[in-house]
Amino acid sequence: YAQERTISGKITSKEDGSALPGVNILVKGSTTGTVTDGDGNYRLSVPAGNVTLVISFIGLQTQELDLAGRTTLD
Repeated sequence: YAQERTISGKITSKEDGSALPGVNILVKGSTTGTVTDGDGNYRLSVPAGNVTLVISFIGLQTQELDLAGRTTLD
C-alpha cells in the first residue's frame, strides 16, 4: 500500500510578507492539489517519497519546490 503524509504551511509574499489567499498548490505530475485559505495556509496529503510541489498564483512566477522529506513548507 502506498503511504501518504500530510504537509502544511503558509504562503506569503516575498515583497512584504503578507499572506496570499487563493494560491494553487499541486503535486507535480498528478491532479492532487489544494488552494490556500484566506490567511495563506494550506494542508495537503502527498505520497511518501520524493515529491515536488508546483505553486502558482495569478500574476506571480510559478515555483517548483522539492519537499525532500519535509512536512512543513512555507
